[in-house]
Amino acid sequence: APLGGRLLTPWTVFLGLLSLVGVYFIVKRLIFGIGAVSNINDGYPWGMWMVWDLVIGAALSCGGFAMALVVYIFNKGQYHPLVRPALLASLFGYTLAATSLFFDLGRYWNFWHVFWPGYAQVNSVIFELAVCMTAYILVLWIEFTPTIAEKFGMHGLRQKLEKWLFFFIGLGVLLPAMHQSSLGSMLVIFGQQIHPLWQTQILPMLFLISCLSMGFSMVVFEASVSSVGFRRPLEMD
Repeated sequence: APLGGRLLTPWTVFLGLLSLVGVYFIVKRLIFGIGAVSNINDGYPWGMWMVWDLVIGAALSCGGFAMALVVYIFNKGQYHPLVRPALLASLFGYTLAATSLFFDLGRYWNFWHVFWPGYAQVNSVIFELAVCMTAYILVLWIEFTPTIAEKFGMHGLRQKLEKWLFFFIGLGVLLPAMHQSSLGSMLVIFGQQIHPLWQTQILPMLFLISCLSMGFSMVVFEASVSSVGFRRPLEMD
């Protein structure tokens, strides 16, 4: 049910101003190049925000993946009330990560080369990441479409989608398991450019385990913050 209340609050005004600052730097980057807003070089072409956008941001958005694994694969139906908010958080998180990655690319106008057969390097870890993450974002939007259909009274569309939802839920578990582990594989190829602590061949497994733990943590955190902020009861059960 709608919670009601005012749209303009001190928090939304603050976040709006923060967004305007971000828009300024985005426009500056698009006009004057990525060097105008960064301190990267040819030896270390990825800034810290790239790690935040791609590695940390994607892992923090794994709540939908973690809850789908628990509820639909391990059949723990008592946690089902947390699936929809976790899915929404993953939808926003992954979409935002993909959007921000577009601005991280040096020649952003060539982004479509990754998906074009004549340019795609199918042996590349980054190719697998790009394809899997793009497919997963599409899956997240499809999984959330029944909620949108419910909002606008499109019951026929919702019923048709729910008949095929099991297929997209399966993809929604498979795809993150692939690209989250591949993020670890991507760090393996960095070799001596990363700290010796991370120079291990089991990074793909460590990244997959980490994203699950971060996903569960974010579900608890988001549920707690939203319950306090909107004065709703906590999902203690």
